[in-house]
Amino acid sequence: MTLEIGILFALLVVMVVLFLTEKLPIDLTAFAGLVILVFLGYVTPDEAFQGFSSPAVITMLSIFIVSGALQRTGVADVAGRWGHRVLGDREWVLIIAIMGLAGVLSAFMNNIAATAVLLPAVAAIARQARLSPSRLFMPLSFGAILGGTTTLVGTPPNILAGELLRERGLEPFGLFDFTPVGAILLAVGMLYMVTIGRRLLPTREGVAPSEGSALAKSYGLRHDTFSIRVHPNSSLAGRTLGESRLGTALGVQVVAIERDGERTLAPPPEQRILAGDRLDVEGDLAEVRKLVRMRDVKVRPTRVSELPQAAPGVSPIRAAVAADSPQRRRTLRELQFRERFGLVVFAVVRGDQVIRDQLAEVALSAGDVLLGVGDQERLEDFARRPEFEDVKIGFAALGDVEDELYTILVPAGSTLVGRSLAESRFGELAGVTVGAVVRGEETRMGIDPGERIEAADRLVVVGRPDRVEQLLALGDLELEETAEEEALESEDVGVAAATLAPRARIAGRTVADLSFRQRYGLQVLAIEREGTSIRRDVAAIALRMGDALLLQGGYDKIELLGRDEDFVLLSHVSHSPRRTKKAPLALAGLALMILLVVAGWQPIHVASFTAATLVVLSGALRMDEAYRAIEWRAIFLVAAILPVGQAMERTGAALMLADTVTSVVGPLGSLAVLGAMVVLSSAFSQGLDGAPAVVLLTPVGLQAAEQLGLDPYPIMMGTALAASAAFMTPFSHKANLIVMGAGGYRSMDYVKVGTPLTILLLILMTFLVPVFFPF
Repeated sequence: MTLEIGILFALLVVMVVLFLTEKLPIDLTAFAGLVILVFLGYVTPDEAFQGFSSPAVITMLSIFIVSGALQRTGVADVAGRWGHRVLGDREWVLIIAIMGLAGVLSAFMNNIAATAVLLPAVAAIARQARLSPSRLFMPLSFGAILGGTTTLVGTPPNILAGELLRERGLEPFGLFDFTPVGAILLAVGMLYMVTIGRRLLPTREGVAPSEGSALAKSYGLRHDTFSIRVHPNSSLAGRTLGESRLGTALGVQVVAIERDGERTLAPPPEQRILAGDRLDVEGDLAEVRKLVRMRDVKVRPTRVSELPQAAPGVSPIRAAVAADSPQRRRTLRELQFRERFGLVVFAVVRGDQVIRDQLAEVALSAGDVLLGVGDQERLEDFARRPEFEDVKIGFAALGDVEDELYTILVPAGSTLVGRSLAESRFGELAGVTVGAVVRGEETRMGIDPGERIEAADRLVVVGRPDRVEQLLALGDLELEETAEEEALESEDVGVAAATLAPRARIAGRTVADLSFRQRYGLQVLAIEREGTSIRRDVAAIALRMGDALLLQGGYDKIELLGRDEDFVLLSHVSHSPRRTKKAPLALAGLALMILLVVAGWQPIHVASFTAATLVVLSGALRMDEAYRAIEWRAIFLVAAILPVGQAMERTGAALMLADTVTSVVGPLGSLAVLGAMVVLSSAFSQGLDGAPAVVLLTPVGLQAAEQLGLDPYPIMMGTALAASAAFMTPFSHKANLIVMGAGGYRSMDYVKVGTPLTILLLILMTFLVPVFFPF
């Protein structure tokens, strides 16, 4: 291996790690890799951006636009409604029909879009058949992925495989060259799902039902709904919901206000609270009861000089991690800090930041200041250790956090009296760290979590007790368990479920960041993620692909959300109006593309671009909608990654890998070579997008074919098809992510159902491809 190849492989390894971890957006990773390739001289400046004008990129872009037209004109909706009408309630029949329909649509639509447009229809079918949606949503995504393998334009790996052949002076694949093998793979996938896969599919409460009570039950809300009675002397009386900050103080969502026998559902933030109101809220009743116990405490800032003398034997300490300390980059848990040094750390000061949460998992850095308490004799030994510097023992050690030092007085009548710190969970609930207790004229440092709180104790805490102060501001409240099951819906207000759309711009942002309630007029009651319903601190959760959101608000607002490009609505409320009169024109554009390619009048990139132009000119899709229909991240990813293939060939890296493949599996025959390429491609696609897998493996496959005197077409077809065999994780394909939250799936569900299917299909590809494309 030459130095040049070694550097290229190192760059590829870094890019793969970044692709898998997504520490950078995958398209940005591809951009950075391209820039490095240019500056290292692996590709010339002229070659660097040829990918943006590549026929493969033009074809992908055009197919996204044609897919958007089919979606906007309701072609896919009509297919879904038709399936809903004619199918019975038998699960195996529904699985076959749904996978078949998704497969046909995704043969000419982007398979992510096909999954998204069929999701509401499949949810309705699950409702009517009284099936858990988890029994149908995974077959839907698998059918769409497999359907994409049946044509050249069905999925980016197929498009790229054809274009990469053309770039090397070979005849590209035709529109239907993939159809015989792809159709068999789809049929086998359907057969697998109604036999083995059906037994492995989970049965979970999902989000298919449209009724509010059923949705609330599926998210576990019925176990977490209770009431708060506002007494006349409560400071809440006269405030608006927004001003009350109930959500922040108690971690609840107000779903209704009952006043004088009338119930107002989904009250807006500007709704004023009056004495005597009953607020129906969703939250953790047990947690709220513990929080309410803290209402009778008194909070005030404290200076170190005000604290009484510490009890003998235990003292605070401050120590900084030395620049050359061997403790760097290791966590307190790994260091067994308490056991080795007899020191309990309650805060780490890093620059201007004070870290108090999950301290055991904090990796130490040079300059970090540790604040803690410990036995005085052991602390003196600790102070002499060379790996720590600037050590202070005694109250002076608390100077770094003096601005965050408070005392909380527990009066004689407090419900906290007699409870241990562990039982009360005071620090966790209040968002502070309890560092000491002032009892009488003595400060007790390093108190045991099991020690009971006594009347007149002053808890010395580090952190800003904002939550406690907000609780004190609430005044007198009475918690009531709701005996009867209150409705969450009315004639005007409903409960709905939605999942993030494939190209959602809001992914990565929290509900609070989005000002969700003000922006959409809806409140998020819960988030379904990987089979778990999240109902606490929903506003602080960063949304991501695959999440399903339980929403409450006016039907008009829910309908507006259904028109938003960032969401796919799973409930019965009508979606954005479809241009059904333009459906024939969208189909005409698709038919024209097929005709131009099959007749040999134009190559696929020209034919697809012509079809895209036609659907926009005809009004089946507006130009602004066309831009939104394009998955730009995929376009930029492919355009930026294409030069990597050129660099692999130019440096000899592809030839070296091809030599490895031919030397290891070449003696076993052509089927073994194809099998090796198929396995490599599928393995890459489980973590990477299928497109990079094809780009990286194409030069390897072509070099191996040349060395062994094999026809390159079966190698290329196997590589492209295997890049779509992405069923083992929800992250291997966006179609899987779309249905994840909606079906209540966990990652292991994909491993359990998808792994046997992936192995089966890879074996089939290895033996089927040479039947239609002999070596």
